[in-house]
Amino acid sequence: MLSKLLLALGLPVLLASASSAQTTSATSALLRPSSSAVHGAPTLLDVAVSDSSTTYLVFSGPVSLVDVGMANNYLVKIEANAVFVRARRKAAPPTPMLIRFGSKYWMGRLVYVNRPVLQLYDFQKDGALGLSNGAGSVAGAAPENELALDKEREKKAAVEGKLSALRKSKEEHQAVAVVDNDLVLSLANVRNDRDFTYLRFKVINHSAIDYNVDFTDFQLVENAQKKFLAKKKNEARRPLAPSGGGTNQVVSGRTTGYLTYAIPLYAATDRGYLEVTLRELNGARVLVLPVPSRVINRASTI
Repeated sequence: MLSKLLLALGLPVLLASASSAQTTSATSALLRPSSSAVHGAPTLLDVAVSDSSTTYLVFSGPVSLVDVGMANNYLVKIEANAVFVRARRKAAPPTPMLIRFGSKYWMGRLVYVNRPVLQLYDFQKDGALGLSNGAGSVAGAAPENELALDKEREKKAAVEGKLSALRKSKEEHQAVAVVDNDLVLSLANVRNDRDFTYLRFKVINHSAIDYNVDFTDFQLVENAQKKFLAKKKNEARRPLAPSGGGTNQVVSGRTTGYLTYAIPLYAATDRGYLEVTLRELNGARVLVLPVPSRVINRASTI
């Protein structure tokens, strides 16, 4: 009799436990994704950035958005289809970066290094250099930049040697100049070889405040002539990453200084010119100097 009573009392408990176990199992099955739905997270491309030089990213369409995870640690600027990045301080922690160019998205990771071995990341040829995941986003692969790679130390030494020789040349192009904010920026010398254009600029600082050159931007501008109603016809801009020359150069107040750079060799038409922009560190004195294409196309070799 007692055993029947215990069996009667225990049966509902067993049924409830079984029902609970089935519910938990079903819930777990719903929450746990199937093996076919689990994918490994894509590996982000690391973009090397330092606090002493600028890293350039060039895309196939106009850049409309740049989002950096830790924005306080990196300085970012958008120019047409290019993004310029520099670390604000040494040993900045890695952070993801999302860029929208045209109707596509690219995502990578900024990583601080003392000296980037690659300073130009070219994503213009999506088919050749980009890997599409089918959802409209592109994970880029950086091309080789021979001048920036450590294996090309001899080539870098040759470029710096030619820049050193250019610094000793007599000024030749004083007429190509711009004056703004008590500063005068002019082209002193230009030379070409088979791979690079070598430029020497003169900066006269009439102010009492030192001019600390932080960013130096080079852009090849084509079809810049204005037509009726001052509208520009199919103007095209192409960023040119400097391949040689010093960074963070300072022209003290009431003095004259010279800046030298090497940029990739190019050929421009009569409607094109090289736009050189100097941006000041912790200041707003920006100098923009257009260098006519004929001046560079007719320059002597070095």
